[in-house]
Amino acid sequence: MSSTGIRWSEPNIRQALLWCNARQDQNIKCTVAFLGGTPENNAKAQLALDTNLDALKLIRQQGLDTSLTVKLTVLGGLLDNAKCRQRTLTIARAAKDQKLTVEIATESRDLVSFALESAIACAKENGNVILDLQAYLDRSHEDLKLAARSGLKVRIVKGAYVGDSNRNEEVQSRFRSLVEASAENSQETLLGTHDPELIDWVKAKFQRRKESVEFGFLKGLSDKTKVDLASQGWRVLEYVPFGEKTEAYENRRLKFLRDLEGLGKAPAP
Repeated sequence: MSSTGIRWSEPNIRQALLWCNARQDQNIKCTVAFLGGTPENNAKAQLALDTNLDALKLIRQQGLDTSLTVKLTVLGGLLDNAKCRQRTLTIARAAKDQKLTVEIATESRDLVSFALESAIACAKENGNVILDLQAYLDRSHEDLKLAARSGLKVRIVKGAYVGDSNRNEEVQSRFRSLVEASAENSQETLLGTHDPELIDWVKAKFQRRKESVEFGFLKGLSDKTKVDLASQGWRVLEYVPFGEKTEAYENRRLKFLRDLEGLGKAPAP
Protein backbone atom coordinates (compact mmCIF):
# COMPACT_ATOMS: atom_id res chain seq x y z
CA MET A 1 0.00 0.00 0.00
CA SER A 2 1.22 3.48 -0.78
CA SER A 3 1.86 6.02 1.95
CA THR A 4 -1.45 7.73 1.11
CA GLY A 5 -3.42 4.50 1.06
CA ILE A 6 -4.53 4.48 4.68
CA ARG A 7 -6.48 7.67 4.01
CA TRP A 8 -8.60 5.95 1.41
CA SER A 9 -8.75 2.32 2.52
CA GLU A 10 -7.83 -0.29 5.12
CA PRO A 11 -5.38 -3.18 4.58
CA ASN A 12 -7.80 -5.98 5.53
CA ILE A 13 -11.38 -6.67 6.56
CA ARG A 14 -10.66 -6.73 10.28
CA GLN A 15 -9.12 -3.26 10.18
CA ALA A 16 -11.99 -2.08 8.03
CA LEU A 17 -14.53 -3.31 10.55
CA LEU A 18 -12.67 -1.64 13.40
CA TRP A 19 -13.07 1.59 11.44
CA CYS A 20 -16.76 0.84 10.85
CA ASN A 21 -17.30 0.22 14.56
CA ALA A 22 -15.82 3.62 15.40
CA ARG A 23 -17.98 5.29 12.77
CA GLN A 24 -21.07 3.55 14.13
CA ASP A 25 -20.47 5.33 17.44
CA GLN A 26 -20.82 8.58 15.44
CA ASN A 27 -24.14 7.44 13.92
CA ILE A 28 -22.41 6.87 10.57
CA LYS A 29 -23.13 3.60 8.79
CA CYS A 30 -20.43 2.00 6.61
CA THR A 31 -20.20 -0.22 3.60
CA VAL A 32 -17.02 -2.25 3.05
CA ALA A 33 -15.62 -3.21 -0.37
CA PHE A 34 -12.83 -5.62 -1.26
CA LEU A 35 -10.18 -4.10 -3.54
CA GLY A 36 -8.81 -7.28 -5.04
CA GLY A 37 -7.76 -5.93 -8.40
CA THR A 38 -8.69 -7.64 -11.67
CA PRO A 39 -8.12 -11.42 -11.33
CA GLU A 40 -6.06 -13.16 -13.99
CA ASN A 41 -8.13 -16.35 -13.85
CA ASN A 42 -11.28 -17.84 -12.39
CA ALA A 43 -9.42 -19.41 -9.47
CA LYS A 44 -8.40 -15.95 -8.24
CA ALA A 45 -11.92 -14.65 -8.84
CA GLN A 46 -13.16 -17.49 -6.66
CA LEU A 47 -10.78 -16.37 -3.91
CA ALA A 48 -12.31 -12.90 -4.19
CA LEU A 49 -15.74 -14.48 -3.70
CA ASP A 50 -14.48 -16.19 -0.55
CA THR A 51 -13.13 -12.88 0.75
CA ASN A 52 -16.51 -11.22 0.25
CA LEU A 53 -18.32 -14.09 1.97
CA ASP A 54 -15.90 -13.93 4.89
CA ALA A 55 -16.58 -10.20 5.16
CA LEU A 56 -20.32 -10.87 5.45
CA LYS A 57 -19.74 -13.41 8.21
CA LEU A 58 -17.55 -11.03 10.20
CA ILE A 59 -20.04 -8.18 9.86
CA ARG A 60 -22.80 -10.39 11.23
CA GLN A 61 -20.62 -11.83 14.00
CA GLN A 62 -19.70 -8.35 15.18
CA GLY A 63 -23.27 -7.09 14.99
CA LEU A 64 -22.34 -4.05 12.92
CA ASP A 65 -24.72 -1.87 10.94
CA THR A 66 -22.49 -2.34 7.91
CA SER A 67 -23.21 -3.45 4.35
CA LEU A 68 -21.05 -4.97 1.62
CA THR A 69 -20.27 -3.31 -1.71
CA VAL A 70 -19.36 -5.65 -4.56
CA LYS A 71 -17.08 -4.76 -7.47
CA LEU A 72 -17.83 -7.03 -10.41
CA THR A 73 -14.34 -6.69 -11.87
CA VAL A 74 -12.96 -8.21 -8.67
CA LEU A 75 -15.32 -11.16 -9.08
CA GLY A 76 -14.12 -11.84 -12.63
CA GLY A 77 -16.54 -9.69 -14.62
CA LEU A 78 -13.93 -9.15 -17.32
CA LEU A 79 -13.12 -12.87 -17.48
CA ASP A 80 -16.42 -14.72 -17.57
CA ASN A 81 -19.77 -12.98 -17.22
CA ALA A 82 -21.68 -16.14 -16.36
CA LYS A 83 -19.33 -17.19 -13.57
CA CYS A 84 -19.18 -13.65 -12.23
CA ARG A 85 -22.99 -13.51 -12.17
CA GLN A 86 -23.12 -16.72 -10.17
CA ARG A 87 -20.57 -15.41 -7.68
CA THR A 88 -22.57 -12.22 -7.25
CA LEU A 89 -25.77 -14.20 -6.72
CA THR A 90 -23.99 -16.32 -4.12
CA ILE A 91 -23.08 -13.15 -2.24
CA ALA A 92 -26.65 -11.81 -2.46
CA ARG A 93 -28.06 -15.07 -1.08
CA ALA A 94 -25.52 -15.18 1.76
CA ALA A 95 -26.31 -11.57 2.63
CA LYS A 96 -30.02 -12.34 2.72
CA ASP A 97 -29.40 -15.24 5.11
CA GLN A 98 -27.53 -12.83 7.38
CA LYS A 99 -30.01 -9.97 6.87
CA LEU A 100 -27.39 -7.72 5.29
CA THR A 101 -27.46 -5.32 2.34
CA VAL A 102 -25.36 -5.70 -0.81
CA GLU A 103 -24.47 -2.75 -3.02
CA ILE A 104 -23.16 -3.25 -6.56
CA ALA A 105 -20.77 -0.71 -8.05
CA THR A 106 -21.28 -0.02 -11.75
CA GLU A 107 -17.61 0.85 -12.42
CA SER A 108 -16.66 1.69 -16.03
CA ARG A 109 -19.15 2.33 -18.86
CA ASP A 110 -18.65 -1.06 -20.56
CA LEU A 111 -19.76 -2.87 -17.39
CA VAL A 112 -22.93 -0.89 -16.71
CA SER A 113 -25.33 -3.19 -18.58
CA PHE A 114 -23.82 -6.24 -16.93
CA ALA A 115 -23.97 -4.55 -13.52
CA LEU A 116 -27.63 -3.64 -14.01
CA GLU A 117 -28.59 -7.13 -15.15
CA SER A 118 -26.65 -8.70 -12.28
CA ALA A 119 -28.20 -6.35 -9.72
CA ILE A 120 -31.72 -7.10 -10.95
CA ALA A 121 -31.02 -10.83 -10.69
CA CYS A 122 -29.64 -10.36 -7.19
CA ALA A 123 -32.62 -8.25 -6.12
CA LYS A 124 -34.86 -11.25 -6.86
CA GLU A 125 -32.82 -13.22 -4.32
CA ASN A 126 -32.37 -10.43 -1.76
CA GLY A 127 -34.63 -7.39 -1.53
CA ASN A 128 -31.82 -5.37 0.02
CA VAL A 129 -29.68 -4.96 -3.10
CA ILE A 130 -28.58 -1.50 -4.28
CA LEU A 131 -27.07 -0.51 -7.62
CA ASP A 132 -25.03 2.65 -8.11
CA LEU A 133 -26.22 4.76 -11.06
CA GLN A 134 -23.81 7.35 -12.44
CA ALA A 135 -25.15 10.82 -13.20
CA TYR A 136 -22.74 11.43 -16.07
CA LEU A 137 -24.17 8.62 -18.25
CA ASP A 138 -26.94 9.33 -20.77
CA ARG A 139 -28.57 5.98 -20.04
CA SER A 140 -29.05 6.47 -16.29
CA HIS A 141 -32.63 7.81 -16.46
CA GLU A 142 -33.77 4.74 -18.38
CA ASP A 143 -31.77 2.48 -16.06
CA LEU A 144 -33.48 4.14 -13.10
CA LYS A 145 -36.90 3.35 -14.58
CA LEU A 146 -35.93 -0.27 -15.21
CA ALA A 147 -34.57 -0.61 -11.69
CA ALA A 148 -37.82 0.77 -10.24
CA ARG A 149 -39.89 -1.72 -12.26
CA SER A 150 -37.60 -4.55 -11.09
CA GLY A 151 -37.75 -3.71 -7.38
CA LEU A 152 -34.07 -2.75 -7.36
CA LYS A 153 -32.86 0.04 -5.11
CA VAL A 154 -30.44 2.59 -6.57
CA ARG A 155 -27.89 5.07 -5.33
CA ILE A 156 -27.36 8.16 -7.47
CA VAL A 157 -23.65 9.06 -7.70
CA LYS A 158 -21.78 11.60 -9.80
CA GLY A 159 -19.37 8.95 -11.12
CA ALA A 160 -15.61 8.41 -11.02
CA TYR A 161 -14.84 7.05 -14.50
CA VAL A 162 -15.26 8.50 -18.02
CA GLY A 163 -18.87 9.44 -18.73
CA ASP A 164 -20.98 10.85 -21.55
CA SER A 165 -20.52 14.24 -19.95
CA ASN A 166 -17.77 15.30 -17.60
CA ARG A 167 -18.61 19.02 -17.51
CA ASN A 168 -19.21 19.80 -13.85
CA GLU A 169 -22.30 21.98 -14.33
CA GLU A 170 -23.98 19.45 -16.61
CA VAL A 171 -23.22 16.53 -14.30
CA GLN A 172 -24.64 18.55 -11.40
CA SER A 173 -27.84 19.13 -13.40
CA ARG A 174 -28.10 15.45 -14.30
CA PHE A 175 -27.53 14.48 -10.67
CA ARG A 176 -30.38 16.74 -9.48
CA SER A 177 -32.70 15.35 -12.13
CA LEU A 178 -31.91 11.74 -11.20
CA VAL A 179 -32.35 12.43 -7.49
CA GLU A 180 -35.76 13.97 -8.16
CA ALA A 181 -36.78 11.01 -10.32
CA SER A 182 -35.53 8.56 -7.70
CA ALA A 183 -37.51 10.33 -4.98
CA GLU A 184 -40.67 9.92 -7.08
CA ASN A 185 -40.08 6.18 -7.54
CA SER A 186 -38.92 5.19 -4.07
CA GLN A 187 -39.59 5.86 -0.41
CA GLU A 188 -35.88 6.45 0.16
CA THR A 189 -33.34 8.47 -1.80
CA LEU A 190 -29.79 7.14 -1.74
CA LEU A 191 -27.01 9.28 -3.15
CA GLY A 192 -23.26 9.73 -3.17
CA THR A 193 -21.46 13.03 -3.69
CA HIS A 194 -18.82 15.27 -2.12
CA ASP A 195 -20.02 18.32 -4.01
CA PRO A 196 -20.94 20.98 -1.42
CA GLU A 197 -23.40 22.64 -3.81
CA LEU A 198 -25.29 19.39 -4.35
CA ILE A 199 -25.20 18.53 -0.65
CA ASP A 200 -26.76 21.91 0.19
CA TRP A 201 -29.37 21.42 -2.55
CA VAL A 202 -30.36 18.00 -1.16
CA LYS A 203 -30.52 19.34 2.39
CA ALA A 204 -32.85 22.15 1.35
CA LYS A 205 -35.05 19.90 -0.79
CA PHE A 206 -35.45 17.11 1.76
CA GLN A 207 -35.23 19.07 5.02
CA ARG A 208 -38.65 17.89 6.17
CA ARG A 209 -38.03 14.23 5.38
CA LYS A 210 -34.46 13.59 6.45
CA GLU A 211 -35.20 9.97 7.26
CA SER A 212 -35.82 9.24 3.56
CA VAL A 213 -32.35 10.38 2.43
CA GLU A 214 -28.96 8.73 2.79
CA PHE A 215 -25.80 10.68 1.98
CA GLY A 216 -22.93 8.48 0.80
CA PHE A 217 -19.27 9.49 1.12
CA LEU A 218 -15.86 7.94 0.55
CA LYS A 219 -13.44 7.21 3.34
CA GLY A 220 -10.87 9.99 3.44
CA LEU A 221 -13.09 12.79 2.14
CA SER A 222 -15.58 15.24 3.68
CA ASP A 223 -15.06 13.94 7.22
CA LYS A 224 -16.40 17.09 8.90
CA THR A 225 -19.46 17.06 6.65
CA LYS A 226 -20.19 13.41 7.49
CA VAL A 227 -20.15 14.07 11.21
CA ASP A 228 -22.15 17.29 10.89
CA LEU A 229 -24.86 15.65 8.79
CA ALA A 230 -25.15 12.69 11.17
CA SER A 231 -25.41 15.03 14.16
CA GLN A 232 -28.21 16.92 12.35
CA GLY A 233 -30.25 13.74 11.98
CA TRP A 234 -29.41 12.83 8.38
CA ARG A 235 -28.58 9.26 7.40
CA VAL A 236 -24.90 8.98 6.44
CA LEU A 237 -22.97 6.13 4.81
CA GLU A 238 -19.20 5.87 4.42
CA TYR A 239 -17.58 3.66 1.77
CA VAL A 240 -14.62 1.80 3.32
CA PRO A 241 -12.52 -0.24 0.86
CA PHE A 242 -10.06 -2.84 2.09
CA GLY A 243 -7.32 -4.91 0.52
CA GLU A 244 -3.78 -4.57 -0.78
CA LYS A 245 -4.42 -3.77 -4.46
CA THR A 246 -5.32 -0.14 -3.95
CA GLU A 247 -3.30 1.70 -6.61
CA ALA A 248 -6.04 2.10 -9.22
CA TYR A 249 -8.55 3.15 -6.57
CA GLU A 250 -6.18 5.68 -5.03
CA ASN A 251 -5.32 7.11 -8.44
CA ARG A 252 -9.01 7.77 -9.15
CA ARG A 253 -9.35 9.59 -5.84
CA LEU A 254 -6.26 11.73 -6.51
CA LYS A 255 -7.43 12.50 -10.06
CA PHE A 256 -10.77 13.61 -8.65
CA LEU A 257 -9.03 16.06 -6.34
CA ARG A 258 -6.79 17.35 -9.14
CA ASP A 259 -9.76 17.84 -11.45
CA LEU A 260 -11.64 19.77 -8.78
CA GLU A 261 -8.62 21.95 -8.13
CA GLY A 262 -8.40 22.67 -11.85
CA LEU A 263 -11.99 23.95 -11.70
CA GLY A 264 -11.20 26.10 -8.69
CA LYS A 265 -13.38 23.89 -6.51
CA ALA A 266 -12.95 21.59 -3.53
CA PRO A 267 -14.93 18.74 -1.98
CA ALA A 268 -17.12 19.38 1.03
CA PRO A 269 -14.87 19.73 4.10
